[in-house]
Amino acid sequence: MKEAPQHHISQPNSIVQNSTNGGPFEFAGFDSSAVSSKDCASMVEVYEKKGVEYFGASGTVEASSLLTKVFKSVEGVDLVGFSELMLALTEDSGLAQGSIDSHFDIRSLLTYSSVCGIGLDTVPIPGDTPADKIAALMRDTGAMAYRLNKPLTVRLFPVPGLKAGDMTAFESDDLCNCAVLAVPL
Repeated sequence: MKEAPQHHISQPNSIVQNSTNGGPFEFAGFDSSAVSSKDCASMVEVYEKKGVEYFGASGTVEASSLLTKVFKSVEGVDLVGFSELMLALTEDSGLAQGSIDSHFDIRSLLTYSSVCGIGLDTVPIPGDTPADKIAALMRDTGAMAYRLNKPLTVRLFPVPGLKAGDMTAFESDDLCNCAVLAVPL
């Protein structure tokens, strides 16, 4: 598994190293994160190849941790940014389908995300979710970030007029439609 990210970073790194850019710029490094995209294969496929029945089944935390270790194992370059697995719900068609199939909830998604990269990323929630409940979810994420000594972020999409379980209707070419996740009340 380590070979693929190493290959995809080593090639552009050789271009950077052989560049004769005489400008005032210094190349800081690479972010080895696997960034989700609606037009790419889903990270869920990697979980399934690792023997996890579906994203959200037993083994998901272990696979998330393993994948993060792979992205952090790239050698010969300076790693910057998160350089970890990212689980962006509305940017990954497999994760979006998992939300529709009720394979995970927002708490389990936070657990999976905490052993990998970014935290809760592009998660649609009901538009009428009380601010204090969103703040509590953010405090939970902050507590996990503190305890794990790693950056975790929260990027929620409150969707007006929708409740938990409803389907989003994003018109962006970059976003996958998925089920709105409930914020525990």
